[in-house]
Amino acid sequence: MCIIYDKEKGILLEKRTDNGMWCVPGGALELGETLDEALKREVKEETSLDIFNPKLFDVKAGVHMVYPNNDEVYYTDVVYEINEYEGELKPDAESNELVWVSIDKLPDNIMPTQIEYIEKFVNSLK
Repeated sequence: MCIIYDKEKGILLEKRTDNGMWCVPGGALELGETLDEALKREVKEETSLDIFNPKLFDVKAGVHMVYPNNDEVYYTDVVYEINEYEGELKPDAESNELVWVSIDKLPDNIMPTQIEYIEKFVNSLK
C-alpha cells in the first residue's frame, strides 16, 4: 500500500470496481518479490505511474477483510509514502476512477481497512 501525496494535488485515491469504495494503490506480493518490487509493480498496474524513493510510513498487522466473493483474510499492511512519481494516470481493471483528493476533503466511503492510516498521514501533515 502507498499514500501517493502531492502538495499541490493532495492524495491519490482509486475507486475499486469490486465494492465501489475508495482506497490507496497497493496489493499483494507475488512469489519471490520484495516489498519494493511489489509496490512499484502494483502502483504501475493500478495507476500507470512510476514511483521513486518510497518511505516507510506505517505497518499494521492483523488486518481483517472479507472480500465481495466472501474470501476472508488476515494480512499485514506495509504502508509507504510516495512524493516522487511520473507518468499519466490511467486506471486498470481493478479501479474505475483515479482522483487526487485534497487532504481536507476525503470521501466518506474509504476502505475501512485503510482509513486509520490515511487519517494518520493527514494528521502528520498538520
